[in-house]
Amino acid sequence: MARQVRLNYIYASSTTWERFDLACDQLGWARKSLVQQCLHAFFHKHHSFYQEAAIADAAAREMDEAEYYRILRDGSEEDLQRYTLGRPGFGVTPIDSVPFNPSGTAIQRTYNVITISNYNAVLLKVARIVDTGPMVQLVSRIIEQHFEAYWEKNYLPQIERDTNCSFR
Repeated sequence: MARQVRLNYIYASSTTWERFDLACDQLGWARKSLVQQCLHAFFHKHHSFYQEAAIADAAAREMDEAEYYRILRDGSEEDLQRYTLGRPGFGVTPIDSVPFNPSGTAIQRTYNVITISNYNAVLLKVARIVDTGPMVQLVSRIIEQHFEAYWEKNYLPQIERDTNCSFR
């Protein structure tokens, strides 16, 4: 089953928005699908980090792993038990190097909902717990990182081949 995560806005640098728009316009990505792709790719690459973070967070709350998972899947962070053993140190996260985007209309676009798998929705909530920032900033930073990591390798070559009418 899939989950919907509501976001009012997404923030990104002008470079990321240019890349995002090119991927949509020239490669056929629907805007909603491309945001989903960014999240799926992020959690595919970093699932081990967030799995371990979830297990450590559940233990620090003295919660059973399955109960912790169900609460995040079916409820919210507010439904979790309070920490009884202190908040764990999660170490360097996969998005620590991505700065927060300042809020403001120049880099802000309205959004509605992201539909992702139950599992990735739980990992997204774990990532929010680890990151401690707002969900909008977390998703925005994941999108920034995605286009920084994959633009040159995955997106740009397809656009250039089409522009040059070439297979190489």
